[in-house]
Amino acid sequence: MSMAALAHEGITVSKLHPHVGAEIIGVDLRHPLDEMSFEIIREAWNQHTVLVLRDQRIDDEQQVEFASRFGTLEETTFTVAADNPYIYKLSNVDDEGNVLPVGSKKRLFLDVNARWHTDSSFRPIPALGSILSARKVPAKEHGDTAFASMRVGWETLPDERKRALEGLVAVHDYSYSVGLFGDKLIPKSEMDSVPPVRHPLVRTHPPTGLGSLFVSGHIERIDGMPVEEGRALVAELIEWCTRPEYVYRHRWRQHDLVMWDNRCALHRATAIPATEPRLMHRATIAGEGPVA
Repeated sequence: MSMAALAHEGITVSKLHPHVGAEIIGVDLRHPLDEMSFEIIREAWNQHTVLVLRDQRIDDEQQVEFASRFGTLEETTFTVAADNPYIYKLSNVDDEGNVLPVGSKKRLFLDVNARWHTDSSFRPIPALGSILSARKVPAKEHGDTAFASMRVGWETLPDERKRALEGLVAVHDYSYSVGLFGDKLIPKSEMDSVPPVRHPLVRTHPPTGLGSLFVSGHIERIDGMPVEEGRALVAELIEWCTRPEYVYRHRWRQHDLVMWDNRCALHRATAIPATEPRLMHRATIAGEGPVA
């Protein structure tokens, strides 16, 4: 895309990190985007994997409208996090706005997000992307989100290591990752809606044609390997992708909107505030399936 296009209507793209993340400046999502503005955002997303748009004072309807420009939205099946099927509420408060006590079921559910993962990798068709809106951010307690690129992780692997990984298949199982934090956090009927699925450990990022790892904290094992050996391999690859110098850590401000490409981004919540409310609403864009 040309420099002239990137300056369309005052929109600019500014890198936030050498390896992952950029900020879009000059967009107000309370108003419909023209096609050129939308294509600037899409192109920047394909290139930078994570985008930050500050001061987006949007409601759920506007968030859904924007997310829908990228594709069909995923409907959540977990009532612990959502009453609107297209808006996933990742908030540390109950229905009355009280901060959840440590050890409560919903708070433990949020703790699952503290592991490096990519959203909905446990579904037959993993998510394309996630768009998270910060509706209320604590004044004192930080609840940063960290991001890393699995494309960069793949690119920086030695060629011999790449050859050894190609063709491997991982089993993603949400009951495994949730089970690490406690039993019965999600009703069995809802957990049964997402049985284990298999996805290649190496995939192609469709918009760019670039190779990428596809690892996640939701991986329970690797086909053809002893369970513990497979888990150790996944942990090693996640650690490789998330070396400190390759991680962008986003410190949230009120009304931030952050979107990431689940096909090639790992992310995790670094902390869940214990005393101040934190309200985050996520729309998830359904994908088209991994590309081996």
